[in-house]
Amino acid sequence: MRLKIAGGRLYDPTCGWDGAAGDLYIEDGRLVAPFPEADREIEARGQTVTPAGIELRGQVATYGLNFLRLANGAPSLRELGESYALLGYTHVHEPFLTAWTAGYVQRQLAGLPVVDTSASLVINLRDFDLWLRSPEHLQEVGQTILHLLDETRALNFRVVEPFVRYRQGFYAHRAIEPEKALEVLTNLARITGSPLSLEASPEVLRANLPEPAAFHLAALGQALTDDELVSAALAHLEAGASGDLGLMLPGRKDGQTQLPVRIDLGWFHPLDLNPPVDKAAGRRALSLALGCQGSSVAFSGAGLAQAPVTEYPRLFSWLWDHAARRQDWHDDLGAGRYSLSEWVWATRALPARLLGLEDRGRLSLGARADVAIYDVPTSAPPGQWHHYLGRCRTLLKAGEVVVDNFSLVNPEAPRATYYRQTGAAATPMLAEICQFQSLRRENLWVKEGLGGPWVGR
Repeated sequence: MRLKIAGGRLYDPTCGWDGAAGDLYIEDGRLVAPFPEADREIEARGQTVTPAGIELRGQVATYGLNFLRLANGAPSLRELGESYALLGYTHVHEPFLTAWTAGYVQRQLAGLPVVDTSASLVINLRDFDLWLRSPEHLQEVGQTILHLLDETRALNFRVVEPFVRYRQGFYAHRAIEPEKALEVLTNLARITGSPLSLEASPEVLRANLPEPAAFHLAALGQALTDDELVSAALAHLEAGASGDLGLMLPGRKDGQTQLPVRIDLGWFHPLDLNPPVDKAAGRRALSLALGCQGSSVAFSGAGLAQAPVTEYPRLFSWLWDHAARRQDWHDDLGAGRYSLSEWVWATRALPARLLGLEDRGRLSLGARADVAIYDVPTSAPPGQWHHYLGRCRTLLKAGEVVVDNFSLVNPEAPRATYYRQTGAAATPMLAEICQFQSLRRENLWVKEGLGGPWVGR
């Protein structure tokens, strides 16, 4: 079907469009050059037209999340998928998939309707510690990680704990401290051919990143435990690292329990899916967002408990509205204010680039026709934008209309999980790692029937 979106105010910083009126043409799910006749025309005069949103840190399928649903009444997978679509999103990225939980995570992602998905493979450096110490083995470590990406159907890899520590008294003490680990990770990022997602923490922000462009600092908000760390984060971003904000609410929503939900994923510390509210860190995260708005920082929330997707319009409002900040934080937190184009960059263009989704997050010719249309009056001041940008009037995914007149009209729209298809073979190193484990990795690989459908990139 040939579609025409007529007369919208186009916002796409990758094309330099900042509200100029124009038409978009769609054929076979792609944005194409103008054609004379369309099968359907979508009237968008006076409306805001952007690429569809891309969620960089959805945390929708993390192992243990069902416990949070029991404890907090967190939304179901169907409710999450529909909420993202109604907000104008077509892709959600899960940050916490491990070799042990890959089957579970992929089954959960397959149950998320409407939106496409992807996931980060979190590796534990302790699995590789003997080889990390030997530069001659780093190439094989890199190939092992690439093979793991293929077998777990993950899009990229992430490190939560950039160190190796052994606490048991009956082991000879072995440790790799963060400074040395970051040097190794810089080389691994070069070998694997993509920046490494590194979960932000105070010790990461205080460390020297040997090559900042090799790292993406994920969920910065949780790491900002004191004011000096805001400056440290800014310094890393200015030096070439990318990051995402990890914004959080100033308090819990009504009905939320403070019961911790800590999940052992085989790391040094368990993952807390329901961490306590840290209002000071939330203020610092927003201050950082307003102080570094630009090409290196993407929008993200701090997770399902601290920043549910239903609250994203509220989080968005802080970025451009002083009154919203004063209402929730009792402070302007600086004079910074995002424009609509900067918001599009942070929620669409940059997340697409960071995930390697080259045909998303833009409205240029050849891009997949993932388009969100919002009914924002031209006269609306920034203080009212969240009323309109929090409700998508029309959403197209690969040229198919899934939201029309603010209602989900195609809940069964085709969806897929994207992963990095590396073609890397299993290595002798992986075989040696597996032979000492009672739960063998090769029995956990994601096969057909455990999720999908998958699209290799």
